[in-house]
Amino acid sequence: MIKLKTIFSLLVLISCINITTAQNNQETNVEIEKNSVSSNILGTGSYIGISYERLLFERISLEVGVGLIGFGAGITYYPIKVVPNRLRPYLGAKITTHSMVDGEHKTVAYIPFGLTWFSNFRMNFGFDVGPAVTKHISPGYFGFEEEPKSYPFTDYGVFGNLKVGFRF
Repeated sequence: MIKLKTIFSLLVLISCINITTAQNNQETNVEIEKNSVSSNILGTGSYIGISYERLLFERISLEVGVGLIGFGAGITYYPIKVVPNRLRPYLGAKITTHSMVDGEHKTVAYIPFGLTWFSNFRMNFGFDVGPAVTKHISPGYFGFEEEPKSYPFTDYGVFGNLKVGFRF
């Protein structure tokens, strides 16, 4: 819980810094590319994958992803307008489904609190972490007799995402 408080405090501090610098900077009128393709670790692309993100408005984007073992989707809200060459905090709602043939079938939904750097060179670098709920649907195999009887079940934890992308 202390780590989440620390991350939240860091996001608030960065938001305040960005607000004060944006007021003194004329770059806030610069338009940013609306589309992005990213490689992900965790996030909407399951464990390792790619995602497509579309900036619908100056502060809201939608994302879909596919990965080695599943797929997902999400929505992101940036409290500060997205412009190039700036670090922007965000929060959202994301869900990913893991559906391997021989692995556990589960769905993870989480509320990401994160930061994205929008470079001048059409690149994005992002990181988020947040509280998650995981619905374990089935083990995906039939091993021990007792194990399938414990499914489905739900647990709570933390999930996140590390992302590197290209805007166009």
